[in-house]
Amino acid sequence: MPHRNGMAEQEDTVTQALALLSAGDAERAAAMLRALLREDASDAEAWHAMACVARAGGDMQAAVALAGRAIGLRPEGHFHITLAHALLAQGHDEPARAAAHVAVMTTPRDPRAHEAMAAVLEAQNRVPDAELALRTALRLRPLDCEKHLALAAFLARHGQGAEALSVSEKALRLAPENSFAQNQHALLLERAGRLRDAEPFFGAVAAAFPQDAAALANFGAALFAKGEFEQARSVLEDSARRVPDAPETRSNLGLVQMALGALDDAERELGAAHALRRQDARLAVNYGTVLADLGQRQAAEALFRQAEASDAPEQDRARARFNLGTLLLAEGRFQEGWQAFEARQALLPASQTEDLPPWDGADTGGQPVLLYAEQGLGDTLQFLRYVEPALARAPVLLSVPEGLRALVAQEESVREGRVTLLRKGQTARAFGAVASCSLLSLPARLGLDTPYPWRMAFSLPGSERGLPEPGAMRPETGPETRPERNAGTGTEGSLLRVGLCWAGNPGYRFDRRRSMPLACLAPLADVPGVVFQSLQSPQPLQHAEGSDVPPFPLTPLPEGDMLATAHVIAGLDLVITVDTAIAHLAGVLGKPVWLLNRFGGDWRWAEGSTRHLPDGRAENLWYPSLRLFSQPEPGEGAAPWRLPVEAVAQALCKLVKM
Repeated sequence: MPHRNGMAEQEDTVTQALALLSAGDAERAAAMLRALLREDASDAEAWHAMACVARAGGDMQAAVALAGRAIGLRPEGHFHITLAHALLAQGHDEPARAAAHVAVMTTPRDPRAHEAMAAVLEAQNRVPDAELALRTALRLRPLDCEKHLALAAFLARHGQGAEALSVSEKALRLAPENSFAQNQHALLLERAGRLRDAEPFFGAVAAAFPQDAAALANFGAALFAKGEFEQARSVLEDSARRVPDAPETRSNLGLVQMALGALDDAERELGAAHALRRQDARLAVNYGTVLADLGQRQAAEALFRQAEASDAPEQDRARARFNLGTLLLAEGRFQEGWQAFEARQALLPASQTEDLPPWDGADTGGQPVLLYAEQGLGDTLQFLRYVEPALARAPVLLSVPEGLRALVAQEESVREGRVTLLRKGQTARAFGAVASCSLLSLPARLGLDTPYPWRMAFSLPGSERGLPEPGAMRPETGPETRPERNAGTGTEGSLLRVGLCWAGNPGYRFDRRRSMPLACLAPLADVPGVVFQSLQSPQPLQHAEGSDVPPFPLTPLPEGDMLATAHVIAGLDLVITVDTAIAHLAGVLGKPVWLLNRFGGDWRWAEGSTRHLPDGRAENLWYPSLRLFSQPEPGEGAAPWRLPVEAVAQALCKLVKM
């Protein structure tokens, strides 16, 4: 038997070997241990350390044999922990449980024993018992960040996301600079749908590991979620340079390029991502989306249909079908388009249905149905027209956002009492509703294969001024139609009154493409005989750089809801706007509206919603008073707006001179 100094030297050698193993140098660790065992084959710690080397190298059979030999020499609790993990990795969960049980009984205050038992119990689907074992390990080391992280990861795996985040936050408080803790917390936030909140944590990890492509990719995705597109592009490009064959990175980079308007670059990146993983429905849909925006609709349709027919998760197939729906609507293929458009219901959070069953559009025998606003204000205004044909089949209870309620109260069917407009706090169930339906679902439920025609259904003071005859708004190359000027006295009354809206909600992912800084409209300042009225809400005013410095005198929009804005529009001769709710509001009021439309714009402004009249004129099927001024090509920033804004300025000059 070796003397005491010899034993100390052996322990030091084992400790050094395990340190080498921890540092990733398994080869040197094994060499030291083999030399030690040649001198003394009875060293149980050395055999156990060899088991650890084998387990680290993935040789679980050897790990089991080596741990067993160590236990045969001296049955230490931590030897059983290693044996339990090795047996579990081989799929022998019951022998692993027995080994973990010995470890827990032998060393009840060793948290590693309880962690080993938790791993075995989780593998046996004994989730509550596994959680209890992990919490025991944490109770033994309450200030150990790693123990909190292990419990948080377990809770997340078993659907306890909120509790997992709470435990993860405690881990971060214990070790705020721990990169592993920051990364896991960020991943938990991402899983909870809070990728924007994960950005500072992914950022800290990327700063700690600037050469790590995965860390950069996660940081770039979080920046994208926050709308910090330029920085996201830079970070994702760095990640893609390091690992070019990472499809998620290439896809996220493509989506960032798409949000910035660089559609050709987006097509290249999204195409590369799809090529790397052709069976991934999400990547196929992303690629199809940019192809559709570039006008390559046939190729996009094929991708959407392929993804819809795949065995992908339901959400991915629903997204493919929804995108197919918008493509079909853009082409005027309304019958199939409306049905595919319904897939959006699977992608949206719970709506204002009051848990009523969905209405199928059939006659209800006089029992009322709830029709509710589903998405943005513009969508609500556009689809309000379908309330009229719905009334032929059921009494209607209508629910709209509070900001629209006063305006919708002026709608003809509401004023006449044929539609009950619910006030805040009122429920459809209290009025006896038997079913519910989104306004956007009415075309599909009612079986209406073409857009329901526009008609003037609002009555506002001044809204009758400046109305064009149906079909009077011309294509860009056609003659102008001049609205009637507002009555008035003095210089102001003889001027053309024009409303301007240049930016939408910055929360929309592709807002950079549809919105512009107010400075882009500077060419309108050179048009004589015009006074400008802002139709811009304060939030987007602060969104685009330079948008709060008007290049010409601009009357601010008074505070108020959409009815107040409608009264302002009613007193105007013309509205010039980007694709926001203002376009719809002016359209439903019948005001001449010139839409500055982004390249690859929304389906409702596409060719499928355009009617060509016998005399060569064109009109939008949704709003006859609307005229398009579209970007001729995609691009970033203000550059793509130059030509359409110049066309608007020229058209405005002609209008003033008429």
